[in-house]
Amino acid sequence: MKYIIVTQTYPPRIGGMQNVMISISKRLSSIEVTHVFPDHFLSKKNSYINSKLHIHNNFSPKILRPFIKKYLVNKIYKDNDVVICDSWKSIKAVPSKVKKLFVLAHGQEFLSTKKKFGQIKKSLNRASCIICSSSYTKNLITEFKVTDTQKIVIPPTYSIGVPSEKNTKFRAKSKLVSLLTICRLEDRKGIIPVLKCLSELNSNKFLKPFLWNICGEGPQKNKIQNLIRGLGLSEQVKLIGKISGDSKVDFIKNSDLFIMPSYKVKNSIEGFGISYIEAAAYGIPSIAGIEGGVVDAVNHSRSGWCVNPLSLKELSETLMEAINNEKKRKEYGIQAKKQFMHYFSGEKVFRKLVDTISI
Repeated sequence: MKYIIVTQTYPPRIGGMQNVMISISKRLSSIEVTHVFPDHFLSKKNSYINSKLHIHNNFSPKILRPFIKKYLVNKIYKDNDVVICDSWKSIKAVPSKVKKLFVLAHGQEFLSTKKKFGQIKKSLNRASCIICSSSYTKNLITEFKVTDTQKIVIPPTYSIGVPSEKNTKFRAKSKLVSLLTICRLEDRKGIIPVLKCLSELNSNKFLKPFLWNICGEGPQKNKIQNLIRGLGLSEQVKLIGKISGDSKVDFIKNSDLFIMPSYKVKNSIEGFGISYIEAAAYGIPSIAGIEGGVVDAVNHSRSGWCVNPLSLKELSETLMEAINNEKKRKEYGIQAKKQFMHYFSGEKVFRKLVDTISI
């Protein structure tokens, strides 16, 4: 038996799903031979490729890729092999003879799909099991009336390991409450409403001194930058830019509160919210939204706050409590860490995945 991964999302391209797919393939290759069929070229010089992880590069034009992939998968497939697709779109590249087919479902790909309703339903009906990122995603799939296919929720946190003891030491006490956001800078992340609330609260001296580091790039960067200046928050809010690796860990472990109250914008929504769990791994509570899959990641009034960011009154009250109440932040942070260890660590979710695909 071997694992075959058919995916349109894979490194060296950057993104949340790319991280999910490389983490799954690396973990699977630690127990069985794993073959990956991406949409693009991947150099064999990449350090994470090992003797059990085989990459089948695709050099064909986009219109031909599903057919080339199907041909290549067909050549190596045996009856007891397990095939995993990153989404319903990749099922097109899977031969019809495949018996054990598992497909990941994230959420956003099922919004605004009226024209593709039949195609999605047909693809999902081929799956042995649909692995959903959140309860929200699982509910979205019910609209397609895929009745004979098993549906299970497994959080997509395969890449998040338990931090070493060295990285979980408490930082030196500071007079400033350290706020952190790590995300793509776009409307639905809720940064603009937070800035407006912080400006009002700060000018009325309702908040303890704070420093908010916003990490990431995206289409809203210039708007955010101009608003920070316009609201007179240049001393309290810093746009850091893109971060990764050790730098990302340093920002997280030296923060007191993670802020990303996301909301739905047209057909764009947070299917889960891995960033909240990255913070939780270090005992950092979050302010999240109330739409999409974020409520699976942040337990309101337990591991953080879930708030409607479009209600500035509600958001302001939440920010005041979260920034000013150190005792509650620590209480929620402890619970966030416990929930991470019990439900969201990479090892826990991978074990659930293996148990699922071994049926």
